[in-house]
Amino acid sequence: MTDLTKANGHTQITAQDHVLNAHEFLKAFLNKFDTAKRGGIHDFMEISLFNMINLAIGNVDKYLSQGHREVNGNEICQIVVDSYQIILDNMKRNIEGMNEVTMR
Repeated sequence: MTDLTKANGHTQITAQDHVLNAHEFLKAFLNKFDTAKRGGIHDFMEISLFNMINLAIGNVDKYLSQGHREVNGNEICQIVVDSYQIILDNMKRNIEGMNEVTMR
């Protein structure tokens, strides 16, 4: 696993460094598969990440569209985590019924 602790020349990593490192890591990950055959495990990973992020954004947008006077950051974090969990639960349920996956 990749460690996202590149500190951009600082002795200690900042929260902003961590976010930027995560962004660069995901861009590099996706770029590795430009020429890969479609339908592989990388597609499974990409679609899974997309589904989690897409649902989280939709649910956060729904929360914000209700016209809150004050936005609670903890509630936003909980919405994101709950969204991810919905996708993960669906993925687990789908995997249980899948035929054997072969690696080529």
